Amino acid sequence: MRSIRWSLCLAAALIVSGAAFVSESAFAESRPRDVMNAAELELAIQKLRVLGSVLYIAAHPDDENTAFITYLESDRLARVGYLSMTRGSGGQNLIGPEVGEALGVIRTQELLAARAIDGAEQYFTRAVDFGFSKSADETMTFWGREAVLADVVWTIRTFRPDVILTRFPLDARGGHGHHQASALLAKEAFAAAADPKRFPEQLRNTAPWRAKRILWNAFRPDTGKRDPALPPLLTVDLGAYNALLGKSYTELSAASRSMHKSQGFGAAERRGPVPNFLELLDGDPAAKDLFDGVTTGWSRIPGGAAVDAILAEAASTFDPNEPSRIVPTLIRARAAMRALGADPWVEVKRRELDDVIRSCAGLWLEAMATRPYALAGGSVPITLSALRRSETPVTLASVSIPGATIVRDAADSTRTLSNRALARNVSLDGAAAATLPANAVLSQPHWLRKRPGPGAYQVRAAGATDPVEKEWPGEAENRPALTARFDVEIGGERIPYDVPVLYRWTDRVAGERYRPLEVVPPVTLRLDRGVYLFAAPAPREVRVVLESPGPAVSGSVRLHLPAGWQSTPAETTLAVAGADAPATARFWVRPGERAASGPLTASMTVAGVRYDRGRTVIDYPHIPVTTLFPPAEAHLVRADVRTAGARVAYVMGSGDEVPAALEEMGYRVTFLTDDEIESGALAGFDAAVVGIRAYNTRPRLRALQPRFFDFVRAGGTMVVQYNTVEESLQDKLGPYPFKISRDRVTVEGAPVRFLKADHPLLRAPNRIAAADFDGWVQERGLYFANPWDAAYEPVLSMNDPGEGAMDGSVLYARVGKGAYVYTGISWFRQLPAGVPGAYRLFANLVAGGKE
Repeated sequence: MRSIRWSLCLAAALIVSGAAFVSESAFAESRPRDVMNAAELELAIQKLRVLGSVLYIAAHPDDENTAFITYLESDRLARVGYLSMTRGSGGQNLIGPEVGEALGVIRTQELLAARAIDGAEQYFTRAVDFGFSKSADETMTFWGREAVLADVVWTIRTFRPDVILTRFPLDARGGHGHHQASALLAKEAFAAAADPKRFPEQLRNTAPWRAKRILWNAFRPDTGKRDPALPPLLTVDLGAYNALLGKSYTELSAASRSMHKSQGFGAAERRGPVPNFLELLDGDPAAKDLFDGVTTGWSRIPGGAAVDAILAEAASTFDPNEPSRIVPTLIRARAAMRALGADPWVEVKRRELDDVIRSCAGLWLEAMATRPYALAGGSVPITLSALRRSETPVTLASVSIPGATIVRDAADSTRTLSNRALARNVSLDGAAAATLPANAVLSQPHWLRKRPGPGAYQVRAAGATDPVEKEWPGEAENRPALTARFDVEIGGERIPYDVPVLYRWTDRVAGERYRPLEVVPPVTLRLDRGVYLFAAPAPREVRVVLESPGPAVSGSVRLHLPAGWQSTPAETTLAVAGADAPATARFWVRPGERAASGPLTASMTVAGVRYDRGRTVIDYPHIPVTTLFPPAEAHLVRADVRTAGARVAYVMGSGDEVPAALEEMGYRVTFLTDDEIESGALAGFDAAVVGIRAYNTRPRLRALQPRFFDFVRAGGTMVVQYNTVEESLQDKLGPYPFKISRDRVTVEGAPVRFLKADHPLLRAPNRIAAADFDGWVQERGLYFANPWDAAYEPVLSMNDPGEGAMDGSVLYARVGKGAYVYTGISWFRQLPAGVPGAYRLFANLVAGGKE
């Protein structure tokens, strides 16, 4: 097990027509690389002698079998990659309000946090997670089959796996169209990657590759019904115990699995046998082991036996109390590797070896910016440190940063950090000022630099070139904005170590923290609301908050409006002080009599350059701080929305933006804690709205249900949004029994039928029509009620194409003087997206059918 992301920086150099191409799962680390401890070092030294690789393929973050990956990394000592088709932006979020692309960023970082524990590398395709899909055909249509297939082929050709594993079968047993599609694409790519006629444009930078076999990591197969003519299933016990690490692979994998916190996938540490099965999908059958027929040692490389002999010597003489004693042997191994010439496996193992040498020598290297961000073309001061904590002699030959001035000794500015012997446990410190290129791209996640299409991120295709952007589509995250190269000399070998420039600070609770240096625009803009609701043609104020992280700027600010809308003034000049001191531009916006809903964008023009990006910081304790620069946009909603009542109590669940939508409708919203609900705080409110997954995330609410039902009987309205299926919740959420099902309608344009056209929820205070269901996003809803007590009235009926009617999206019941509503409609998506009809219908739910 590795406590840092060191293995993600391995590279495979592919030699094509004499030109070397390096494919990296590169990323800006959240902290400098730690030195490996003795157990990690022993495994890493053993791994230097293993030249076998596995690529695991599935659909989403959290789909991977972390136990299998841990077994492959820590037992078989293979090089392992996980290819996730999507970044998970279509899922739900258990830990906060982020949905859509922001959630995809969180889930990407959670995957990297998992890989930092289990040691594998992380890759993606361009495919967008558009939400639950009920068929592989629908999935392929949305994604664009050939584009995503090309990405899978590219990953296979650059990673060059000996064996490919899929998490899901080729049929619908995976339960999700994305799941089945991931397996179908993997199987097709297995053959296509070996065919030079498929995606020949990739061959400028890579070469065809044929894996030995592709296997399905099968779910509990029924061996009694299996066709005896099929190749035998392979069995692997993932519950095996690793005495060096003191845990089984299922125990170790629980930690990596539990990094998927936004999906609520905390995992228990399993002990004892955990058999897993492998079923052949294509390629050569295996009789006993997934690596049957694969040479997994240095003998697969001509001349590799000499390297293996030296590494065997290092392994046999390794002393966990004095790791530095084997450094001379490792240096000999490095020289022997160099003699083998250019080979992808040699490049991979050389990088692994360099990291082992660094750890055995107790070498700590860091490059720290004095602030967390810099402007394109701007300068940032950087401090550098090199520290040797072993008996191994180490000379710092040089330190360089692209665009930096000469690095000087922090204690003596007349000296550079060149050809300096490192004293034991005495830090050699330097200072530099680095200038970023004028065309440096923003630290926006590279797959979000352009607005995503409906099925795929708009990034350059594999094999294309770009003079500015460095990332390839499959890379997990951005490469560092700045990198310091420390060239050290150990035993006559000159070894380069690339260290990302980070920012370090101390949190009073969390202690020392790190984040990548970010490239930011000179000004960012933020609209004061995400949605502006105009129920009448009267104007309303729109405020734009502007911040400059660097020097003060001044320029013209304006709003860009849909046809028929007007702002006063049309443009205003504003000066924005530096150091993130905010300034506010105010406009009055008026819709035309027939103006339709649409997007609103704010921009500031400075010295002839237009800036129109906002800034969003995602900060959770289990992942690095990440900054997004989305377009400075909001939604203008022109809709006749009437309300009944004035005060709404909101019971937040896992996090959503529905309260802001209620405020836009004119409600006064108050958030209630469990204690406040227990003490009778519901009295005086017209309605209580329970947020998504509230009963999943706030278990105490279950005991407080009588308080809510008393509130309803006294005349209030209670609206409960969806919760996920839990046996302990069934028949407990409402005043009468109903069960939460997995019924859902995934097609956002699926027809909606009124079961009773004159139902109170469809009549008052807004008369709902079919047009109110136009323009919805991603889906209609999920976790519908089914079945339910006869005391409830279903209101709407809908279904995906080819399926039967589902009537449990909205249940209504009169209780005493009030009303209770359960709804599985995805309000948490529709209201922040500014869907006009969603505002009108949700206002009716909150009113409980009152006129």
